[in-house]
Amino acid sequence: MGRKNIYIKSASYSSVFENISAAGGSAEQIQRRANDEYYKMLALHPDLGKVALVHWKQCCERAALYKTVMKYYPEQAFGWVHTAAMAYSRKSGEFINKAVNLPGVANIFLPAMKKMAAKGFGEEAGFKNRFGVFNKREAHFDILSCPYCRYMEELGCPELKAGFCESDEHMYGNLDKFSFERTQTLAGGGEYCDFCIRAREK
Repeated sequence: MGRKNIYIKSASYSSVFENISAAGGSAEQIQRRANDEYYKMLALHPDLGKVALVHWKQCCERAALYKTVMKYYPEQAFGWVHTAAMAYSRKSGEFINKAVNLPGVANIFLPAMKKMAAKGFGEEAGFKNRFGVFNKREAHFDILSCPYCRYMEELGCPELKAGFCESDEHMYGNLDKFSFERTQTLAGGGEYCDFCIRAREK
């Protein structure tokens, strides 16, 4: 009771509820039930640290919505949720692209990736990484163990794992000044997820 409904103003999944309404369903009812499911899932890991909790919340948000929509629209649920998530990632990519095109930002973008990777995707966040090159021309690290894979398995939605990897492609794959390279992912059965961003030749 009194808990915030995380889906009311969620830009990430608004199209899912639009699809539900278009199909003649009650978006409001599904929204409420997904929110209840979200808080049930969230309570499974009450002792996570601040950084790890960010990733856990993202998994719970997507899994709770997907599993709830599955009860009403089993054939459409995956497509609706996946499409919404990727659309939001593309918008994030557009924002990043605008930022790195600002004067001086491109020069600090790749060195800053090391701090971001170490803090937001390091052991404190539940990841295990192997760091490679970080300079003004290249940022490269491999993810050897990923909480998104573990969490989605735990939440009974292994089919959603690959979507989190695909989000990287939309966020970093269309930058004007940098290229994004990846050869394999843990979700796709690889030994690791490689993450490499290189400055484009002028």
